[in-house]
Amino acid sequence: MAKTRSTAGRPHGSRPEMDPPVVEAQPPSACPSCGGTRRSEYWGKHIQDYAGLRPDGRPYRVIVRRRARCLDCGQVRIDKTYED
Repeated sequence: MAKTRSTAGRPHGSRPEMDPPVVEAQPPSACPSCGGTRRSEYWGKHIQDYAGLRPDGRPYRVIVRRRARCLDCGQVRIDKTYED
């Protein structure tokens, strides 16, 4: 019995019609004391409803602050992110 090729979908080697989504990667947060990027798990998450513009000009609706401890020097820091 011979295999038949399915005609569904796009032809092999063709490009999709839509461009892949662009994901903006944030640089890892750094310790203000030693500059290290290694940290413990986050704890003490605080969410603040506040609309505004990010430093790069994109809008946000929520500010999220999370506490973490630097694994290099032990300093506790608060990492702040802007989210939709």
